[in-house]
Amino acid sequence: MAHDVATQVRGYMLVFGALLVLTLATVGVSYLRLPETPAVVIGLGIALTKASLVAMYFMHLKGEKPMVYWPLGLTAFLFIGLLVSVLLAEGDHLFGTQFGDAFTRE
Repeated sequence: MAHDVATQVRGYMLVFGALLVLTLATVGVSYLRLPETPAVVIGLGIALTKASLVAMYFMHLKGEKPMVYWPLGLTAFLFIGLLVSVLLAEGDHLFGTQFGDAFTRE
């Protein structure tokens, strides 16, 4: 019993260390003065890795049955769809105006 608890605590400490290193990597990337797109991609990659570690170890999803992953995957799919639809509807100021104003004549 004590050996099992020590193994679990060791795993949690390793994950904590990895999260600390990834946080420092995020801060380090911000000081590299990379162009916007690569900086965002790297930052999101690090954030996704950290979120996966938290979900797998601290939320105990690592030992769950595969049936638990279906609702999680569906949630991720729907969230990405919602994010894309919002960006398509409201993000025209990010990429330049694509549509003319409805109240002015051209």
